[in-house]
Parts: sequence; structure tokens; C-alpha cells
Amino acid sequence: MPTLLHLDSSPRRGSVSRQISGEFAQTWRKTNPDGRYVYRDLTADPVPHIDHAQIEVMHRLEAEGVRSLDVARGAARTPEEEASWAVTWPLIEELLEADTILLGVPMYNFSVPSTFKAWFDRVLIAPLIADPATGQGPLSGKKVVVASARGGAYGPGTPRHEFDHQETYLKAALGMVGLASDLTFLHAELTKSAHVARLFQFQEMAATSYLAAIDGARTHGEA
Repeated sequence: MPTLLHLDSSPRRGSVSRQISGEFAQTWRKTNPDGRYVYRDLTADPVPHIDHAQIEVMHRLEAEGVRSLDVARGAARTPEEEASWAVTWPLIEELLEADTILLGVPMYNFSVPSTFKAWFDRVLIAPLIADPATGQGPLSGKKVVVASARGGAYGPGTPRHEFDHQETYLKAALGMVGLASDLTFLHAELTKSAHVARLFQFQEMAATSYLAAIDGARTHGEA
């Protein structure tokens, strides 16, 4: 049974990134009527930031060279570690069970929302890190789609391209756990042209970018 893991991280209800991710999810569910759909709203139900207890567990896994997920599952030793690990492990299980991972991630201050970062910091544990020699890991082979909204224009050739730390961060971060080999970005740019006066002139470009992202969501949702 195919499984879609869908995460949204924008705090704004009806945000553009949510519209794009929603379009993908709707298409995927129609294409896979018998599939399993798992949804997390990282704003409505935020993942607690990584804490001392989890860092202690992760340092121990690294120091001992643990690569087994079965060993890692039972790695917590103290009550504090067990409580923190109980938050983390269901998130890891969701990743492992998914065939397709859909990430609604707007650009915030040139990067990603803290809600998304808190989730990723929780799941990035040593046994999930891809082998540097082969690039393969427990999560390899999964399809990843990023539904993105950016207030300005950050694509190649634009004046602010060098400030795009959203896509570059996600490629590097997801690559660490073997999730960059089948990675698609659906960017809707210039979303602030709807309400920022100096960007009004770019509203047509924004509309074109948005429609392209929505069309991309439908196309990739059917694949």
C-alpha cells in the first residue's frame, strides 16, 4: 500500500504553500484511492524543539557507531531520555513508512520556518544518515516534493538568488538522510506582490509562478 506523509509548516491558514501541498495531496489521494495518507500540521501541533535528553541519546549513538534502527529505537536510558525519545520515534517511523514525502515549506527570512526545523532536528539521527561512500541509507528511494512559497523572486538570474537559503538548505539537509535523489521543488514566487506596494508591478509574474506550482503539484501527484 503506497503511503504519503504530508507536512505543512506555514502558520498562515490558507497560505500559498498550503494550497500547493494541498493540491498535490488531493491529486495523490485520487490517484491512490487505496493508499495511506498521514498528515502533520507542524503549526497546529508543533514538534517540541530538540532538547538535552535527545542530544545525549544522539551523541551516544554517534560515539558507539550505531547504525541499526532497532538498536536506536531502544537507546534511551534515563526517564528524561525515554520521554524525549517517545516524542521523536513516532516521527521517524512515519518517515520510514512513507513512500512519498510532501513538505509544505514557505521561505521565512531566506530560510525555513522554525516549525519545520524543529521537526527535522528531531528525526535526523545517526542511523538515518546516508553512507558517505554510497549515498544510500534507510530512507533512500523515497520521493520528496517541496511545496514552497517565497515573497520575492529567488530563482537563478534574479538579484536575490544568492540569498536563497531555503532550497540550498533543504537539498543539503535532505541529502544527509538520502532524500535528495528524487527531490522536486514547486516554488510559487513573488507572493508578497499581492500586498506590498513596491511589488505590485510583479503581480502577473506572481500569478504565472503560482499556476505553474499548482500545475506541477497536480502532475507530480499523479506520478
